[in-house]
Amino acid sequence: MDPAPSDSLRGLRSRRPAVSRQEPRPQPRATSGPKTVEPRPRVMNIAGLEFGTLLPGFCAEHPGKIGRDYVQAHARTYDLLAEQGFRTFRIPFRWERIQPVLRAPLDPDAVQQLRFQANLAARVEGKIILDLHNYGRYVRTLDNGPVECQIDQTHNDWVPLSKDDFADLWARISYALCGLPEIAGYGLMNEPHDLGPGVWVEASTAAAAVIRECGDDTPLYVSGDRWASSMHWNQVNPIRPWISDREGPVIYEAHCYLDHDGSGEYELSYEEELKRDPALETRALARLEPFLSWLTENGAKGFLGEFGLPVQSEKWASLLPNFLDALDGAEVTAAWWAAGEGWGGYPLSMQPSPHEFAVSPASIELHRGGGG
Repeated sequence: MDPAPSDSLRGLRSRRPAVSRQEPRPQPRATSGPKTVEPRPRVMNIAGLEFGTLLPGFCAEHPGKIGRDYVQAHARTYDLLAEQGFRTFRIPFRWERIQPVLRAPLDPDAVQQLRFQANLAARVEGKIILDLHNYGRYVRTLDNGPVECQIDQTHNDWVPLSKDDFADLWARISYALCGLPEIAGYGLMNEPHDLGPGVWVEASTAAAAVIRECGDDTPLYVSGDRWASSMHWNQVNPIRPWISDREGPVIYEAHCYLDHDGSGEYELSYEEELKRDPALETRALARLEPFLSWLTENGAKGFLGEFGLPVQSEKWASLLPNFLDALDGAEVTAAWWAAGEGWGGYPLSMQPSPHEFAVSPASIELHRGGGG
């Protein structure tokens, strides 16, 4: 998720494109008859290891220093989240830090950082989902300076980042971490976008193949194209699931924010949004529907890897009950964006504290379904 950072430490990249003006009206979902819907477990993103990428000179050769340019969560964060019922945590990290040279061994310190997060989760009887937070890109030094390379994009008549590089990365991560019981899944790539026709499908398929060739049946979390947009899911992704689940679970991942442009920046107040869009109260269902329908039509497993809104706003929080009910009805687990020890005053932050975490309007609604 990429709201505009107020703190340069975050280093989040490009802003998402605006959503379409014409949003679909939510349609009744087909059911096989009345049933009691049990709330799904909730997952919490714990941000920090992906911070710092907008700092001057960031690239694979100069990835920054932990504790100064980016941060990791510590035991207290996991303890407090566990007290709130969370047991599954999505952990963003950067490709440039875990593999500073393409097709080369992983950086042992970066691998240890992920193992550390897995151990902290295990302390509270939890698990982590790894999240490669790179948007289909990798920043490396070319032409005497950092260049953001896209998968399979040509640069001066050669391809500095290929789908084979991406597959190599995941083969190495699988080898390093396969078998850890605290790993609940591999998020192959956070919010790929603007890679060109078919590139993401081919790249994700290649990565999945090498993971399975290693004998690793860890669940794979596969984002959709166009920033994993739930609203645009059926416009930019194949009509059918594109990765085989014969050798292990495959979960398709979408993201959904409820501000006017879907960026998660929430630049306008609820009142300003409502003035612009009198149908604001139905926006949540309209944005989820394309993704949920695709899952139902294909019998596929789904995950909402990011959602969030200003935690202290009762009016924004009033959109959550129907939103969460729709996810529960479709048996889709969802992850709040985000906790993390580097947020400061970020309005979507649900970083716990003994005095504030359980009383924000958003957290009250989120906990209707318990933890993950």
